[in-house]
Amino acid sequence: MRKQLDFLSLGFLRKIQIRYRLINSFILVSLVPLVISGLLAYRETSRATQDKVRAYSVQVAKQISQNLMLRMEKIEDTSEELVLSSRLQRLLSDYYSGDEAASAAARSGMARVLLDTYGALPYVNQKYILDRNRQVVDPQVFAPMASSIGRVVEEAPDLNSRAWWTLYDAGHGQKSLAMLREIRFTGNNRSAGVLFIGVRPNYFMSIFDGVDLGYDSTIFIVDASDGAVVVQSREGNQSMADPALQQGIAASLSQRRTSDFIAYTGADHMRYYAAIARLPHTSWWVVSATPSDRLNADTRSVRDKIIAIGVLCFAASLLLSALIARSISAPLLRLVAAMRETGAGNTTVRVEQAGKDEIAVLSRKFNEMAGKLQQNKEELEQQVALRTRELERANRKLEALSATDGLTGVANRRRFDEALTNELRRSVRSGHALALLMLDVDYFKKYNDRYGHLAGDECLRIVARVLQKSSRRATDLVARYGGEEFSVIIAESDITHALQQAEHICQAIYDLKLPHADSPCGYITASIGVAVLQADDHTTPEQVVRIADQALYHAKYQGRNRVVLGNDATVRL
Repeated sequence: MRKQLDFLSLGFLRKIQIRYRLINSFILVSLVPLVISGLLAYRETSRATQDKVRAYSVQVAKQISQNLMLRMEKIEDTSEELVLSSRLQRLLSDYYSGDEAASAAARSGMARVLLDTYGALPYVNQKYILDRNRQVVDPQVFAPMASSIGRVVEEAPDLNSRAWWTLYDAGHGQKSLAMLREIRFTGNNRSAGVLFIGVRPNYFMSIFDGVDLGYDSTIFIVDASDGAVVVQSREGNQSMADPALQQGIAASLSQRRTSDFIAYTGADHMRYYAAIARLPHTSWWVVSATPSDRLNADTRSVRDKIIAIGVLCFAASLLLSALIARSISAPLLRLVAAMRETGAGNTTVRVEQAGKDEIAVLSRKFNEMAGKLQQNKEELEQQVALRTRELERANRKLEALSATDGLTGVANRRRFDEALTNELRRSVRSGHALALLMLDVDYFKKYNDRYGHLAGDECLRIVARVLQKSSRRATDLVARYGGEEFSVIIAESDITHALQQAEHICQAIYDLKLPHADSPCGYITASIGVAVLQADDHTTPEQVVRIADQALYHAKYQGRNRVVLGNDATVRL
């Protein structure tokens, strides 16, 4: 027993400053009972509040799930009537008849059927029929959109004549909802294609109107397969669910009995409680998430009162302990003050070292330490200045590399995006037109396959040099847009000048006479799409790129090795 007392009094306690020993003893005596009782009360109150909100939020989540299913079933019923209608069945029979005239008429007829069925529904923004090969029947749909829709259908599970809901990219990075339903011939039950209906998310937003659980709760619908937020209230702005919420839903699915209430810690390090309800035949879940700190607001009021009482007790204890500690620790405080000033950066401070006691020994050692710190500080400042200059030079080199394509030496995609945005703003201010050339090397994949990737890389470098020579103005920017595709930004350019420069580039690449055995011309050629427009405050970089890219598509379609001028009206068709 004596050894234990000696350890506490001579070992452990001697490691703590005298004044803190006294202060802590008073604090422990006055605060420990109060803290323990306060924690117990806070825990019990929090549990009761959580149970109350759990019961209510679970019912709300289930009700929203039912309301959402009703709206989904309304669209599903309309689609079922359509795929079973004799009109659509007859058009599909004509489409697969092998008669080109009948097939073409069937294409137009199916477009009219879709328009008659869904044209008056403002919440339907996409409506297509895909054939057995997962190709969009509508001939007027853009190839990228048709490809995107085809991928959505290909990734869908076996539909088995039942509607399937999923998310898809509707363009410009915006997500939309899609309902897929397999079409079968009523006569022989053979597959006739797939009906694709795109639904605006705001069609389901009104379900959340008037639903307010309080406590800053948020209600949304999440796809458990990838964490994407499918639908949320009008005030919401999140696109992905918290990863911890996904894990909680997955854990709930793995249980024998699916839980309808989970707790998780979000990416913001806050604790959340969430009521969840699954939508049948989908991977979607209705989620009502409530922050734990807002849920426990009432109990925190009780806690704050306990804290206020504790603060008063602490103040009284602190005053009493300070009076006692001052009579013992005054010499030590002067040494501590000097140490703090040294720690703040003033290494020239020194303390009085008169006397022969332990404090005098500490003072002498402190003065020796301060002298060494002063010397080390001066040496360190010299090293920091040297390293700072070296770092600035490295940063300048790194900044240049980050904006340059490593293969061709021209600007990279990142630099292109920045430059196009800046030039659009300048075009709005100056009132001058802006031109964008999109260039693609013809049959480049075949070139790579025949001559090898090293030859392909050298071909791209040669094309980049041609573009740089053809862009003589300092304001022109040549960039590698991606793969074998290049772009040229021409500021303050009219249509005539832009077309002349594009024709010059096209001819210059042909004049290189780079052999290409798999090209109809026998040499490397390029197709160029040109976009020229007068920008305004509503013009976006994506719009300019889209015009030039569509013109490039037409240049390819018309036979390659040519220049085609695009316009905004062509893109909107």
